[in-house]
Amino acid sequence: MKIENVLVLGASGTVGSLSGGLLAQNNLNVWFLSRTLAGSQKGLARAQKQARSEVIARNITCGDYDTMLKDACGQADWILECVAEDIDIKRQMYEKVDSYRRPDAIVSSVTSSLVLDELPQGRSESFQKNFLSTHFYNPPGKMLACEICGTSQTDPAVVDFMADFCEHKLRRAVIPVKPTAGFAGNRIAFLLFARITELAIAHGVEMMDYLIGPYTGRLMPPLATIDLVGLDIHKAIIHSLQNHTNDPLHDKLLLPDYVEKLIADGHLGNKTRDKGGLYKKLESGKFTYYDPASGEYIPAFTPHVQFVEMAKDQIHLGKYRDAFDTILAAKGPEAGIVHEILATYISYAYMLIGEVTDEKGGITGIDRVMATGFNWASPSLLVHMLGGKEKAIGLIESQNLPVPDALRIDTTCDQYVFNAGKYFPAK
Repeated sequence: MKIENVLVLGASGTVGSLSGGLLAQNNLNVWFLSRTLAGSQKGLARAQKQARSEVIARNITCGDYDTMLKDACGQADWILECVAEDIDIKRQMYEKVDSYRRPDAIVSSVTSSLVLDELPQGRSESFQKNFLSTHFYNPPGKMLACEICGTSQTDPAVVDFMADFCEHKLRRAVIPVKPTAGFAGNRIAFLLFARITELAIAHGVEMMDYLIGPYTGRLMPPLATIDLVGLDIHKAIIHSLQNHTNDPLHDKLLLPDYVEKLIADGHLGNKTRDKGGLYKKLESGKFTYYDPASGEYIPAFTPHVQFVEMAKDQIHLGKYRDAFDTILAAKGPEAGIVHEILATYISYAYMLIGEVTDEKGGITGIDRVMATGFNWASPSLLVHMLGGKEKAIGLIESQNLPVPDALRIDTTCDQYVFNAGKYFPAK
C-alpha cells in the first residue's frame, strides 16, 4: 500500500478544504472536488489561508463532480470523503465512487457523528474492506488529533497502514478508537456542550463561557467552541449521540429550544458571521451575546466572580494547584456550576474507557484526543490539578455522579506533566 494521490470529496467545506490543504502541504497530489468548480476554488483559497504556503496551490487540482469524479477516482490511492453529515448523501456518493475507484483504493470518511458500520452498506466487498474513518479535528493546522477506526468489514491491515501514514507522513496524533457514535472526543465534549447550553438558559451565554472559561483547562470557552464548529453540526452530533448511545449520563444530551430556533433562523455561528450564533460580532469588533430568555442579542456585561478572578490570578503566577484549591473551596451557585462541569468531564471520560477506546490503554487514548483535538486539559491532568484521585472522587460524589472503577485504579493522574500550564491560560 502507498499513498501519492488523494481525492477530497466535499472540498468546498471547512473540514474538507483544510484537511486537503494539510495533505497538499505534505507533497501529495490532491484533487479538490465539490458540486461546483467555484466551490472547490473557494476551498483552495481557505486551505492557502490556513497554511500560507505556495506548495498548496501547486499540489491541488480543483474541479467538480460532473466533470472530474470518474478520472480522479481512477487515479486516487486514497479517497477522503468530507461531504455533508447526512447518511443518504454519503451513500449516494459512495455508490458513484465504488463504480469508479480502483479495487485497492482506500476510502475514508471524516465523520464521527454517524455510525460507521452503516455507511458502506451495499457497497462492493473491496470497498468495504478498504473503508474506514479518519476523523481529523478542525482546524487541522492547529488540532493534531486524528481518530482512526474501521468497521466490522474493514481489513485490519488497512487501519494499521492508515494509522502509520497519518502519524508519520502527516504528523498527526493518531488515536485508535472504536466505531461508536462520536468516537471518543466528540462523545465526551458534546455531552458537556449539551449541558452547558442548557445551563445558559438560566445563567446566560456570557456567564457560562466565563465560568467554564480557559482557566478551567481549555483554550477556548465551550459556547464559543460551538459557534466555531457550527450550531448545525452541534445539532447533528447531539442527535446522533441521543439515538446511538446509552450510558448513565445519557439524559444530559439535550438540545434546548433556543438552539433549535437559532438554527432554524440561520444563526449557525462563525460560518454565518452576519447573523451570528451564540455570539454575534459587531462592526466595532465587540461581541454581543444571544439571550435565550428574550431571543435577542444583548451587550456584554463582563461578569466578575470573586473565586474565578482569584483562580485566574493564581494561574497567572503559575500556581495551578492553588487555583484548583480555590475552585474546590468556593461556595455558591456559580461555584456549583464549575464543580458540576469538572466532575462530569472526569466521571464521563473515565466511564467510557473500554467503550470508545481500548481498555488496556486506560485513560491514555482519551487524554490524547481531548488534549490534541480540543486543546483541553486531559481528564487525568485535571485529576492531578485537583489534588489527586481522592479529591476528584470527592468532587464527583458531591455531584451525585458515578465514580468509575477506572478512576479508582488510575496511575496516569499521579504523573506530573511538564507543559501542563499551556492548557490553563490566565484569561
